[in-house]
Amino acid sequence: MPSRDAIRETVQGYLVHVYTASTLFFVALSAQWILEGAYRWALLALAVTIIIDATDGALARKFRVEETAAGIDGALLDNIIDFTSYVLLPMLLLLRTGLLAPPGVMVTAFAMFSSAFGFSRTTAKLADAGFFVGFPSYWSIVVFYLYMLGTPPLLNTLLILGLSLLVFVPVRFLYVSRLQRGRTLHIALGSVWSLLCIVALTLDPGALRTGLLYVSLIYPVFYTLHSLRLDWRSRQRPLETQPS
Repeated sequence: MPSRDAIRETVQGYLVHVYTASTLFFVALSAQWILEGAYRWALLALAVTIIIDATDGALARKFRVEETAAGIDGALLDNIIDFTSYVLLPMLLLLRTGLLAPPGVMVTAFAMFSSAFGFSRTTAKLADAGFFVGFPSYWSIVVFYLYMLGTPPLLNTLLILGLSLLVFVPVRFLYVSRLQRGRTLHIALGSVWSLLCIVALTLDPGALRTGLLYVSLIYPVFYTLHSLRLDWRSRQRPLETQPS
């Protein structure tokens, strides 16, 4: 008979899976609000899914879910939920809001096509090195800015197509929760970024909201530049260690 400690660890492990799966409640809310035209509420629900996604990995490692709740494939569960929240719903929001130049359906289909390959690629996550390979399909974040800033459909379309192609390019982006150095800085900046975005969602269109949005862009820009810098440095390291 399992000991009390073993039972407690098993319950804790499965509760982490339940926490991950709770994302689907906010996915459903977001879908309903998109269909009802309540787009800011839909984006707020997607913001909650990002917060859950940013925290469930650390919990999974803390409670050793691969050992204590091995009956559930946590990586598969995470990928299914992430594809829904980061890809499908943002693409639906793009179509419903008319943010894309025609043919919008083809553009969103290509974005989903590229993301499907990105999610299923065996080298998509280099967890030990702290990287994602290719653009990590952060479509909910991209769509947030496109909608809130009211950028032109042609620009939006070109950006979606460009990032979709970037999924296939082996440039690497930071996997923040697996960083060995700089993780605390990214968590702190990411927390401030999240707060600014949520506050912006509560504001009506105007100079204050636009200003907050542009200030909040500092972190995505920093994240991208830091990713490129660390990617370049990690690729140079093997060359530096070769004998001359």
